[in-house]
Amino acid sequence: MTIHSWRLRGIAALSLLLAITGTFLFFRPTNASALAVDLQARSWEHASGITQQEIQNAAPVPDPHALTQLTQDASQARKHKIATIPFWSSSFDYQGATYPFSMVGKDPAKGSSLSVVPVFLIPIKLVLADGSVYDGSTKADAVADSPLFRFAQFDSGFTQYGDAIQRAEFWNSVSTKSPFYHVWLAPPLRFPTLTLNVPADEGQLLTLRSGKVVAGVDINYLDDQFQQYMATYHISPWALPIFLTANTFGLDGGACCIGGYHSAVENSSNTAIQTYVYAEYGDLGLSTTNPTLFANTDALSHELAEWLNDPFTNNETPAWSVPSQPQYGCSQFLETGDPLVGVGFNVNGYHLQDEAFFSWFARQNPSIGIDGKYSYLGSFDTFSPGC
Repeated sequence: MTIHSWRLRGIAALSLLLAITGTFLFFRPTNASALAVDLQARSWEHASGITQQEIQNAAPVPDPHALTQLTQDASQARKHKIATIPFWSSSFDYQGATYPFSMVGKDPAKGSSLSVVPVFLIPIKLVLADGSVYDGSTKADAVADSPLFRFAQFDSGFTQYGDAIQRAEFWNSVSTKSPFYHVWLAPPLRFPTLTLNVPADEGQLLTLRSGKVVAGVDINYLDDQFQQYMATYHISPWALPIFLTANTFGLDGGACCIGGYHSAVENSSNTAIQTYVYAEYGDLGLSTTNPTLFANTDALSHELAEWLNDPFTNNETPAWSVPSQPQYGCSQFLETGDPLVGVGFNVNGYHLQDEAFFSWFARQNPSIGIDGKYSYLGSFDTFSPGC
């Protein structure tokens, strides 16, 4: 089982190779408005012993700074009245290079603060051409009751999962001058279910190696529907819409599998930037090697943590790679879940992913994270290795 992160039209995605066809795709991050994806040919043997090959189909990689540069400076965004979720911006230096970034909420180094982001939960009901139905509305209550929204005990406090991660990764500030620092998601407001009668050439049933049968739907088709929905319902850029499917994976060119992504799109006048998240809510045992992989909120926790740390999908870092996730190759983006796919923990019966901390990407020594760790669970002993 392997996971991949990629960007298509500004999407930062989490995908899972389930070895259905033996085809393996690796996606390189590209710019926010890209319509193409850079696919690199790679062959490697995963720890499971499955040999996987990729067919090269390289497309041009546009400028990764397509989103307005105003997102790199919060004061300029306010000055120009950019409508979007609350965020702060800063930068770090490494080996003579400066890396600007933006994150949701307020700067934890500037004292205690509370940021609350409204959430619209949008279930997706998929009706495939053969009549099979996969209804995300059956999972919506479980998501709303999860530690993504309800408070639970974490190492960094009694709070929500995303806030716990943010507090833990900036613990040096939170534990001293910003003890009441929080970034909370409001209880999700349920929006009308998006029902899609998926054309036969856009979706199909997939039988996984585990024997589980899931829906597979073209990811570009899905994203088009999401953007049309947000326009139809006049979704506010101040809020976070979350699109939710059940036991469904995105396909690209027929190759499986994408379990979730987060994205940002701006309007034509550069006056608003809409961020949004998609994730599937899966049953236990989709993976034969890791039964909790993509089980219930595993994928959504990955995407929400990444959205908090890279809401506009353009935070770059020194290039990194990890031996445990060779499918990413050499990445240069602050996507906190990518280095630790498959590593997680349970809270009140929900599966949540471990996340790499800011210090891991910024190569800070010592880490400013809780207990000097480089991820919530302490999965890394030091900062990111180069490549």
